[in-house]
Amino acid sequence: MAANLRWVAGVVWGVLVGGVLGCQALPMSPTVTPIPAFTATPAVSPTPDLTAVPSTPEPPKLLVWVPDVLLPQDDSPVTTLFISEVNEFSAQSGVEIELRRKKADDVGGILATLRSAAVVAPVALPDVTLLRRADLTRAVEAGLIQPLEGRVSSSVIAELFPAALRLGRVDNQLFGLPYLMNLYLTAYDPDEVVLTRWGFSDVLETEARLTFPAASAAGLSDVVWLQYLAAVGYTPETGEPVELAPSAVLVLLSFYEDMLAQNRIPRSVVDFDAPADYIQQVVDGRADLAIITTDQLGRLRGAGLAYASVPNSTGAPATLMDGWVWVIVTPTPEQQSMSGRFINWMMDAERHSAYADQIAMPPSLRGSLRRWGFEGLDNALLESLLADSPVVMPEVTTSSAARALQ
Repeated sequence: MAANLRWVAGVVWGVLVGGVLGCQALPMSPTVTPIPAFTATPAVSPTPDLTAVPSTPEPPKLLVWVPDVLLPQDDSPVTTLFISEVNEFSAQSGVEIELRRKKADDVGGILATLRSAAVVAPVALPDVTLLRRADLTRAVEAGLIQPLEGRVSSSVIAELFPAALRLGRVDNQLFGLPYLMNLYLTAYDPDEVVLTRWGFSDVLETEARLTFPAASAAGLSDVVWLQYLAAVGYTPETGEPVELAPSAVLVLLSFYEDMLAQNRIPRSVVDFDAPADYIQQVVDGRADLAIITTDQLGRLRGAGLAYASVPNSTGAPATLMDGWVWVIVTPTPEQQSMSGRFINWMMDAERHSAYADQIAMPPSLRGSLRRWGFEGLDNALLESLLADSPVVMPEVTTSSAARALQ
């Protein structure tokens, strides 16, 4: 009898010790996978049941993919700040976040990986990710992402600039919540070029040379398309298709003919399909007037430059809209709800503007832009551009005017 009691006591002690030791805090993963510490000590019954083994409840989890250009590999202030904001959400919500850094483009890029994983390994798909506008439309067409209505805060949506909101819509439905804006601007040295208006005639009165991305895989430069839209007076609010207007084409081509005749367009522009191809020339001061995009502003910090609208026939502020938008991938309602909470957290004006300032890209929310600033760039210009600018050029095959210009 005494031996049996000692055996039972040994079993009880083993169960209790094993249960408590099995409930240690989950460790933080290094750098790009911040997982909050989670500690739970199970209650011990005064009369333990030998058949029940204490267990630790699993915390809710979200898998988030982030493009490498927004989460650099090195331990930069950009990466540190982003992870800090994610960790704060984890600590506040109890939701475990796993961050995965993904290529932004090319083979192995986010969209390509979404497509392949949806077929061969759907369980590996993220709950949330960031996409560019072109990838957003393709993801919607492929059925890879979910509508955002009812998942993100209406107050956040109401704070979006009109053009930014348009960036996240596909077929009049909100699929993406714009995070960072990528706009075309003109960078110049204010000591060398003094202009208050940016019409074609104003630029021709200077002696400055113009560098811009003239090449394009689609066959038509974004900048030329933007200038054509300005010449025909196109605004997105009309919703009307863009028609070919010979008079606008004549104005546009006359400007380039005059610039070429004065040797004020470098021959190298035919090799540039994005501002990144010549941004070092801008940094070094070898480009008088350079059309850039705001995703390159980080490389121009401290360069002493000023920024203006892209030159066009009217001289009115004009740009094309692109940028990074948050999207929800998971089809599970519970995960969608958590994903919406996470997006709302990252879009808080203070956190949003802090990250946008660190990475030097304009934020999409009015309140965030009021807190954001970049030397030489007037926020009033950004507000004007974000009010009613069209999104980046559609595929050439979808526009008769674009096909004709090509």
